Amino acid sequence: MSKTVGILGGMGPLATVDLFAKIVDNTPAVLDQDHLRIIIDNNPHIPPRVEAILQGGESPLPAMAASAKLLAKAGADFIVMPCNTAHYWLAELQAAVDIPIYSMIDNAAAFIAGRHRHLSGKVLLLATAATIKLNLYQQAFAREGMTLLLPDQNEQIMIDKAVRRVKAGELANNPYLNEFNAMLARHATAGAAAVLAGCTETPLLFPYFTVPLERFDATLLLAQMTIARARDGEGQKE
Repeated sequence: MSKTVGILGGMGPLATVDLFAKIVDNTPAVLDQDHLRIIIDNNPHIPPRVEAILQGGESPLPAMAASAKLLAKAGADFIVMPCNTAHYWLAELQAAVDIPIYSMIDNAAAFIAGRHRHLSGKVLLLATAATIKLNLYQQAFAREGMTLLLPDQNEQIMIDKAVRRVKAGELANNPYLNEFNAMLARHATAGAAAVLAGCTETPLLFPYFTVPLERFDATLLLAQMTIARARDGEGQKE
């Protein structure tokens, strides 16, 4: 019997839809009944994570904890959270519930280190300024013996602007796509071999990237891990 998945969503809604779709798309199924039971709390009223970290805004932790408790009460066996920056509060959030909350950041680092260790120092992290400032991915990769490439200050400003436009629903018409591709081309010329979408909005722009860099999608990796854990598997399937 598969476990019931809880998705702590709404940060943002498109990222939540993306994770749900990737779980469904990657679940081996012939019938409806072959799919996983998934409970989603899509709460877009959770206070902004970036503003809380960079500008001293309202903490999202109380709202996130309420969502986690709601998912646990509804019958979820474990929780996943499609928001990288929100993982800053993961330890405190885990303390609020008795069911596991699995980290998409640790999962991505373990996956890439396990199969792509040769790319150490050649993977460009695409994340929010808050996620980068908190060293969430850098620390996770360091624990795996790997390093990451980081955008410079001006590139980071552009990435954050592009992410905000994705949250507004602008994908193919995102006004920063040309700048984004120019940045990727610069890093490819300097030796980058791959990009890691360490913000749940950035993989939504993957179809519009024109630079031939290998792409790692932390949301897709989270979906694959979620399926494996719901089916009592360990790690991700080959």
